[in-house]
Amino acid sequence: MTMIVIANFLERICTYAARFAGILLVLLMMTIVYDIVGRQFFNTGSVALQELQWHLHGAIALLGFGYAYTRDAHVRIDILHENFPHRLKLKLEFLGIVFLLTPFFLVLLWTGFDFAHRSFVRGEVSPSDLGLHHRWIVKSVVPLSALFALLGAWSVALRAILVLRGQLQLAYRKEDGLWKS
Repeated sequence: MTMIVIANFLERICTYAARFAGILLVLLMMTIVYDIVGRQFFNTGSVALQELQWHLHGAIALLGFGYAYTRDAHVRIDILHENFPHRLKLKLEFLGIVFLLTPFFLVLLWTGFDFAHRSFVRGEVSPSDLGLHHRWIVKSVVPLSALFALLGAWSVALRAILVLRGQLQLAYRKEDGLWKS
């Protein structure tokens, strides 16, 4: 397999995770509307529905990070970076992925897995008697999001290597803010 095929495969995984987050967003909106209508017109309220809203919101934010990274849509501090030559930007991107992002997300993946596993083993539930059970489900999103972030970052790193070697030409699409092959 060539590096571009691997990079595209990793990016595709992140895209599917983001699409799933989009489905969760629709589910979140329906849950919010249902909860509001129930509280306003039928005098019903549910701790479980409110917890579900928070869980869905967190999952949506976390599952989309890998995709955001592949689209250069993440937060950057561009005080100096914006004036650097393109090759230097790519080198810094690659070094940042290797020495900063990868170790951080590997630790997050490891500790996040332990976090979710302990919740599963203990049968952790909501502190509220009326809340959601199976807390391990939402806690499992933490290591999953770390994995998707790693996949997205390495998709970018592989493309950076190819461009630096002169094996791939990237064009910047200003309307999208994307470097695409």
